[in-house]
Amino acid sequence: MSPEHRTTSPSGPEPGGRPTRLRRLAAIAAAVTVAVATPAVAVAAGMTSQTGASTTYAADPRPCDHTKPDNKGGDCDSQHPKPTVTVTRTATATATVTTTATATATACGTGVDSTDPNGTEQFLAALVGGVPYAGRRPGIAPSPDNPNIVSGPANARGWTDLSGIAGFPSDPVCGVSVDANGRDAFYKIITQGGDVYTLHCAASNALVCPAPAQGQRPASQWVPVDPQPTDNPQQP
Repeated sequence: MSPEHRTTSPSGPEPGGRPTRLRRLAAIAAAVTVAVATPAVAVAAGMTSQTGASTTYAADPRPCDHTKPDNKGGDCDSQHPKPTVTVTRTATATATVTTTATATATACGTGVDSTDPNGTEQFLAALVGGVPYAGRRPGIAPSPDNPNIVSGPANARGWTDLSGIAGFPSDPVCGVSVDANGRDAFYKIITQGGDVYTLHCAASNALVCPAPAQGQRPASQWVPVDPQPTDNPQQP
């Protein structure tokens, strides 16, 4: 056989500088990788959540018969690797949590009350946001429209907060009232549960709540009345 028709070794170079069958197969595989990897990536990008996309190649199950003329000297041009695209998709679930808030009442409303025991001064009670306040309006005989409110032993301008005095109930307060007689003023409150409390204040040319201690008598505080309106009420 002449050198022009001799078949080269599968691992050596072919005449005329042509690539070996191994290099041709590698070149074909690279071309298929470029052509197939792009669609695979496109599929992955279209998913909501992807863990990865890979391309593998499976050999043609048909053997390459080097003895047949159509194989052109064993090149097996028609036996390309078969690409297989593998895409793994991960689904993510989102939980929805609904929170229900429950409001707790801290007061039943607002209110105001007043009394004029001697024609020269007026004692007032006010309820704001469940907090009772005590105030005094002096000099109403010569100036009945005097709007100034004072409280405390020095008749300082403003109201006295009664919620910080000992014995104040923890149940929300819904109403307040006041009455005065001589040197004494009495404030009353009623809670949301229907309990009534009373507080003694000093009212001698001033309004001092609570009434200060005198001798063996301690300073006053909120005291629940007895019996309460809800305790065995009298039937008509």
